[in-house]
Amino acid sequence: MKNTLKLNHENRTIVMDRTFAKRSENTRSEEYAHLQQVRQDYPTYTVIRRQIRTNPKKESYKGLTYEYMEDYILTHGSAEDIRKNLAEYEELLLLSECHSRSRRYPAIKRWFLEMYPEVVTYGSVEERPKILQIGEKRAS
Repeated sequence: MKNTLKLNHENRTIVMDRTFAKRSENTRSEEYAHLQQVRQDYPTYTVIRRQIRTNPKKESYKGLTYEYMEDYILTHGSAEDIRKNLAEYEELLLLSECHSRSRRYPAIKRWFLEMYPEVVTYGSVEERPKILQIGEKRAS
């Protein structure tokens, strides 16, 4: 049994993670038996599921893929800027091959957002009126 219960004596709670909770649903499992034993030992404690804290202010940039970055580089800037930025982007991709996947993307994303800061506000509430004005001009 890899997943275990934790006791929080300060809050008088028995804390289990999501996996333990799922496995303890089966009344014939080791997790169920362990949970019942702990509940018997601490009858006044409340059983809760641990919640992972998330940062609500974190920028996720969903959809900012390598393909999107490359397409964006190819369509924004002068021909000279495009060649220079694309070469730098491809060099970063090549250099990142020696790192683990979890370290590759953040480094390239950081570089991309420094080179093209307008991507950060693209599609945001502040940017939408500008997009609507452009669409209205075309419709006229």
